[in-house]
Amino acid sequence: MRCLVFFLLPFALAAQAPPAPDTLCSLSGTVINAVTSEPVRRALIAIRRVDGSPGTTMTIRVTNAVSTDAAGRFALNGIEPGTYRLSADHNGFIPAQYGARGPNRAGTPIVLAGGQKSANLIVGMYPHGVISGRVLDEEGEPVAAAEIQVSRLQYMQGRKQLVRSGGATTNDLGEYRVFGLAPGRYFVNATYRPDPVAIDAANSAGEGVYVPTYFPRTADPAAAAPLDLTAGAQLRNMEITLARVRTVTVKGRVQSEITTATPLPGEPLIRANLNVILSTNNPLGAGGGNGRGAPVGPDGSFEFRNVVPGTYLAVAIASTPGKAYSARLPLVVGTANIEGLSLAIHAPVAIAGQVKIDGESADSLSKFRIGLQPWEASNAVFGPMPDVPLRPDGSFQIPDLSAEHYRLNFYGLPDGFYVKSIRSSSVDVQLAGLDLSAGAPAPIAIVLSPNAGQVTGTVLDPKTQKPVSAVTVIAVPQEKERRERESFYKTAATDQSGHFTFKNLTPGDYKVFCWEDVPFGSWMDPEFLSAHDSKGEPVAVREGSPQSIQVTLIADQ
Repeated sequence: MRCLVFFLLPFALAAQAPPAPDTLCSLSGTVINAVTSEPVRRALIAIRRVDGSPGTTMTIRVTNAVSTDAAGRFALNGIEPGTYRLSADHNGFIPAQYGARGPNRAGTPIVLAGGQKSANLIVGMYPHGVISGRVLDEEGEPVAAAEIQVSRLQYMQGRKQLVRSGGATTNDLGEYRVFGLAPGRYFVNATYRPDPVAIDAANSAGEGVYVPTYFPRTADPAAAAPLDLTAGAQLRNMEITLARVRTVTVKGRVQSEITTATPLPGEPLIRANLNVILSTNNPLGAGGGNGRGAPVGPDGSFEFRNVVPGTYLAVAIASTPGKAYSARLPLVVGTANIEGLSLAIHAPVAIAGQVKIDGESADSLSKFRIGLQPWEASNAVFGPMPDVPLRPDGSFQIPDLSAEHYRLNFYGLPDGFYVKSIRSSSVDVQLAGLDLSAGAPAPIAIVLSPNAGQVTGTVLDPKTQKPVSAVTVIAVPQEKERRERESFYKTAATDQSGHFTFKNLTPGDYKVFCWEDVPFGSWMDPEFLSAHDSKGEPVAVREGSPQSIQVTLIADQ
């Protein structure tokens, strides 16, 4: 039995006198099964304030029960005026928010004015799905301790990638059961990792080793059979027969310019620790992004045994206390052993630059911070990713960086600001990134503008001509060079009245889209977008010139 006495909300009002009783608000309604419309009893109800000041805390103490009764009803009293999100949770269902248009989607914020009583709210919860079955070897014997991964295709920077949605481990009968799944299309794979002695014996006997295998029996994710799961469905007897593949050995050497760390006076030199990781570099591969390490000998040599043919990323890391430096190399492994692989970790690089504000602004540059992230979102980060404050004159310096490819980020920019330009000599850093593989770049000149564009609007349902709440609106840049960078895209959600606002837009030409149901990030896929290009609402965003548009909901994607 679960009970809840009070909620701690992460946003708060500044310390002040308790509100007058007649200004307190209430929420009441019903939680239902979104498939059958039956009430859901004993669902836990939570509210979270979304309009407070960051870094402060407000407590709402609920004096009545916060779980639904036998008819699915709930009531929350004594709520201060503000904007909230209301959510429901119950075993056997996908957690839900009020106003959400489907499972695992954001709901509609509830705005409460002083003394307001919002009643008859309906929260629909979708029952979760289950995929179960067995894992067998090539002779039909059950495989215990095999790892099961259930994944869905999602978009990351415009590319489809398999993203883990759930998992399990097989029991002694080879059985698995993965629950808590939202409706959708899934791919299931099994990975069995016997001990190294068994792997060596299998390879010596010419049998190969078990590789990550997709349902029903393929090592190629492109040939995997998808499983379509409806709300509350249970897909049973999904048997996976493991596949065997001959493996190879990958050998190489790390050359590092990071040999020692500067010691404190009187202390001995500290040698850098060297490691090498071989990670899968196939976005549709089983466990994409996972990797394994190998020790590095005193002469820099390393060896990976039992490597399955495929596409990888070899990463060398040199670490000293509090710091880490890396180098990476794409690698295609075939059916032959690889020797003589070379990974060179270069000396750390420092970058420096100057930030200026274009035009007049009362904001102090010392409030802003500048930081780094990998240029490719899929690249793992080794060691800290520094962010530093700007000096009062806008200058900055970031030392001790790996000689890799980065993008610059700003933190603390107030509403109305956007990054107008970032240049290092003739390089447009916003479009090309900051490539440090050739050494320190020319000083970086950054211009900020307090005159960012803003677009407001309303989304209408073409069938009813009524505003649509709780849907995602996307502003897609039209210039080719900006289409490839996720940072130039903007998303917003409609409120209860179907209104949305894009703030801090980089000036330029956009098309604004709103799909009723679309995989997140698919708007960066050129093929997907070309099929819907005529359905977007064009808008020209100019500095300091707010725009207002009306967008039609796309319901037939």
